[in-house]
Amino acid sequence: VIAIAAGMCEGLGLGTNALSGLVTRGCGEMRRLGIYLGARPSTISGLSGVGDTFGTCFGPLSRNRKFGYRLGKGETPEEIRASMTEVAEGVDTSIALVKMIKKRCKGYRLDLKYPILFGVADIIEGKMKPLEGLQGLMNFPTRMENYDERF
Repeated sequence: VIAIAAGMCEGLGLGTNALSGLVTRGCGEMRRLGIYLGARPSTISGLSGVGDTFGTCFGPLSRNRKFGYRLGKGETPEEIRASMTEVAEGVDTSIALVKMIKKRCKGYRLDLKYPILFGVADIIEGKMKPLEGLQGLMNFPTRMENYDERF
């Protein structure tokens, strides 16, 4: 899911700093959700967590990043799916994650805790355009983002 957002960032031509910030925030969301669901922080911060995330966000062969790139260039999810011969797993995963977060996580305004996850799902569902989603994310107020969360 984070790789789809990274691809959109690249497709929109927002630059390396925006991409780095997005992936950093995405790893924070991944950590927050993983810990809430019982994962060990060491798993999230290791090769199977951020290691895999970096590979899919920055790698030229990533199907999810390619999907996001094409979204950023203006194609619709339907157009992209119709022309792809491979599956970008993050597309359906984004919608499933939002449903799971709404069902299992406590609190209100969960979209503020997980703005990238919710934003990607909204873009895929046609509720928002990629530029709107990424501008909203980049204009998020500055706050402490890396802290030891105990939910």
